[in-house]
Amino acid sequence: MNAIIQVKKLCKSYLSGTVPLRVLNDIDLTINQGDFISLMGPSGSGKSTFLNIIGTMDSPNSGEIWIAGKQVTHMPENQLANFRLKHIGFIFQFHYLLPEFTVEENVAMPLMIGGLHKHEAIVKSREMLDYLGVIERAHHFPAEISGGEKQRAVIGRALINSPDILLADEPTGNLDKETGERVLELFKTIQKDLNQTFFLVTHDESIADIAKINYKIDNGKLIKQSK
Repeated sequence: MNAIIQVKKLCKSYLSGTVPLRVLNDIDLTINQGDFISLMGPSGSGKSTFLNIIGTMDSPNSGEIWIAGKQVTHMPENQLANFRLKHIGFIFQFHYLLPEFTVEENVAMPLMIGGLHKHEAIVKSREMLDYLGVIERAHHFPAEISGGEKQRAVIGRALINSPDILLADEPTGNLDKETGERVLELFKTIQKDLNQTFFLVTHDESIADIAKINYKIDNGKLIKQSK
């Protein structure tokens, strides 16, 4: 198997007053190409912290993280920003689309930040929007489209650089049940079509069940669940 991410002996603590609060405790995890992993846990359990550390948006107190063969734990922030752009896609509960840009421009943004000419980036963006079933919204602004269409645009933006992994934090939390189910079905289609690696964080067992591999966090420990 081709390991995309390796987490080794990862620990993370925060201060609660003057007392250290251990959120993640000596965690090991290997994520292979094409894995679809879910992580469950109640609010405050550390699941979003773990996702942010894997996404290089936060740092552990100790341990190592390897992504696509690179040790990123102590990588300087300017290098990390470029690394994230090329290797990691993010899908959050809230869409964070830029309101002054059209849908196709929002999806193309990572390509343009990476140096691709706008015309080429827009062509690739439109191909992605067509694949995701929202090409007819390409010239609309975020305020003009539905919640489900916004989330598809966010998925397109996350996928546009062909990342090694998609990190999704409560990706349907701001959607109604029917729209959320369609987004989850889209995740399964993307995983099948593109062999895309997913790491999905949720507190909802019915959402976690779409993944092929399930974990939960309990008292700072990562525990694999049987299917």
